[in-house]
Amino acid sequence: MDFGVTNEQKEFLASFKIFLDTVINDEKKTFEEKWIACAEYGLFGIPYEAIYGGIDEQYVTAAMMMQELGYICNDSGFAFCITNHIWACLNSIYHYGSKVLKGKYVSSLISGHQIGALALTESESGSDFLSINTNARVTEEGYIINGHKSFISNCPIADIFIVSARTGNKGDLNSISCFVCEKNTPGLIVMQESIKMGLETCPMSDVVFKDVFIPKENILGKWGNGIKVLNGIMEWERCFEFAVQVGTMKRIMEESIKYSEMKKKDCFQAITHKIAKMKINIELAENMMYKIAWLKDQKKSTFLESSIFKHFVSESYVQASLDMLQIFGAYGYTSESGIEKDVRDALSSKIYAGSSEIQLNVIYRLIKYSVLMNRG
Repeated sequence: MDFGVTNEQKEFLASFKIFLDTVINDEKKTFEEKWIACAEYGLFGIPYEAIYGGIDEQYVTAAMMMQELGYICNDSGFAFCITNHIWACLNSIYHYGSKVLKGKYVSSLISGHQIGALALTESESGSDFLSINTNARVTEEGYIINGHKSFISNCPIADIFIVSARTGNKGDLNSISCFVCEKNTPGLIVMQESIKMGLETCPMSDVVFKDVFIPKENILGKWGNGIKVLNGIMEWERCFEFAVQVGTMKRIMEESIKYSEMKKKDCFQAITHKIAKMKINIELAENMMYKIAWLKDQKKSTFLESSIFKHFVSESYVQASLDMLQIFGAYGYTSESGIEKDVRDALSSKIYAGSSEIQLNVIYRLIKYSVLMNRG
């Protein structure tokens, strides 16, 4: 595995940094203006084929760009909107959709004319895919969906939803299917926007499906293989969404160093050790990020690696934000410092894309299976 950055990638990243700093961090620009700018820059199409309007870059390049997004973008909520759009919706259709589905939606999602969301979570089933109550039945012309999805990121602004529904007996591994549903479909009701403690600029709400008709061609993958599709979605999401947090951790570390030096605190081990641990975690996370992205470029599975990466980064991100608050002391506890926003944003990372507890379950199951297979 060669993680050396090429001159082409360096030039690409240098241009991207300027774009983020001058356009995305421009507080005078509206959400819509920033979104259009991202689309025109090509951000939504980084790893996708040119025939759909993509840039056709490597996944290693995509990971580095996500890292820079987290490092430079001063709005974590907006960055979260972007990663949900690309890695939870667009990427799902690109990898698991038929040619018809890809032709129908991928170009419009890359161009930013449509915004995507993943409608997976329910009030009684978060990371447990097999427990969902939303259901779909077959008709002569397609499918009818009924159910209620909760806490869906991008929901209030989404045009396209990836929807999971039960299509068999509850608990059966082949009982889930996934569909692509458009916002203007009769019976699809977007509920009032939720008020969150963090990531405020990424809108979230529930969405209800009342006899929503889905055309036959809008099934994602095959009937009954929704668990495979959802696991695949999570695998991609856990790597590239959390590459953003690696960049944010780097920014937190640098801000902590600057403040410590300014306040003459960099001679105290209680401070310097916190910063040293930040660097250790960033270094380990960054290497894991490159490994996963490289494996994706080789078209290999990274389910175990992505779960390890997601758990490690989310836990490290929360700790880094809390340590920064501690380093800044009383000033860090004020709203003026902006650190409380970093803490609130960080806390959510232990929940979305599968909670930290779920990641440990996944990791244990996979290593147990590997050990037992090797022993046999």
